Amino acid sequence: MLVTEQNGRRFADPSGSPLTGRVRLTHVEWHDAMGEDERAALFDAAIHDADAVVVSPWSARLPRFTADRWARTPRLKVIAGTFDNRFGHWIDVEEALRRGVTLVDTSRSMTPTVAEFALAMTLNLLRDIPAAVQLVRRGEWPTRSWDQPGFVSGDLTGRRIGLAGYGSINRRYAELLVPFSPSLTTYDPYVPDSELAQANIGRATSLRDLAASSEIFVVGIPPTPATREIISREVIEALPRGALFILVTRMAVVEQTALWRRAEGGEIRAAIDVFEPEPPPGDASFRFSPFVLPTPHIAGNTPYCHRRCFTTACEDALAVLGGGAPVYPVTVRDDQLYQGTLEPWNP
Repeated sequence: MLVTEQNGRRFADPSGSPLTGRVRLTHVEWHDAMGEDERAALFDAAIHDADAVVVSPWSARLPRFTADRWARTPRLKVIAGTFDNRFGHWIDVEEALRRGVTLVDTSRSMTPTVAEFALAMTLNLLRDIPAAVQLVRRGEWPTRSWDQPGFVSGDLTGRRIGLAGYGSINRRYAELLVPFSPSLTTYDPYVPDSELAQANIGRATSLRDLAASSEIFVVGIPPTPATREIISREVIEALPRGALFILVTRMAVVEQTALWRRAEGGEIRAAIDVFEPEPPPGDASFRFSPFVLPTPHIAGNTPYCHRRCFTTACEDALAVLGGGAPVYPVTVRDDQLYQGTLEPWNP
């Protein structure tokens, strides 16, 4: 069974999916004008004999899996899609796994794309490339060496980089940095020392201490009930003057007032791809600040990335139906992390 949204079909074309010709496919398409009851009726009519449910990217409006709905899906083996860790909105993960239903979330397939964008933002801040481009387009030419007095600038090689969170994006970002021989430190209470030692990454005792020791501070903490504004005023004020701040997850984890005060005041420079709200107000002062590099949520929000998410969901569903293992399974630990109930790792 394939569930798509009308406005997402360019990413999830049923005729061109890996499912075509390999399984008997029932296609359900939802429209924006449909109400919750209408969507649930369509879903229930199609799911009773389904072995798998594959959902197009970001279609998180599935009906809640109640005991009655579970009773009507005795053949179900796998639910796959790109949910950005929103499974908990409509399904009890532990109950699904107890019933032998594999859950797949391919949002992590976007990790390489987002990590590469984070590296691009880092290099752009270090060399102030956007400002240089605009200067040339205005018909001007620099009368001095091109640098940013008072800010961390120039080479990336050998920099002190703090990774706030060591999830999939910051892990890949750290791998991309290897040729630059940086000094890497992270704060992540859910990662054991042995894993950090293997990656040659130091551990900070707090986010504040991490910020205080960083020339480049990269925020990769996912938004959960436990992490809202975890990059607090105290953390932001601990950043050395001239430091670079790069956000690769969601603005919900940052205390915005403190960030904009320091960035717009010229104390730090910031590269931000995701805002809250989106779009931000047209007259928001950070849009025009020379110390802020704003981009319109494009790190992973690209057609090729979404198509990969969908293709991978299809392939993972087929793998499960064939008796294999998916690349992107959802675990109880994942659910606990994003519900904000996961206990920190202890040695």
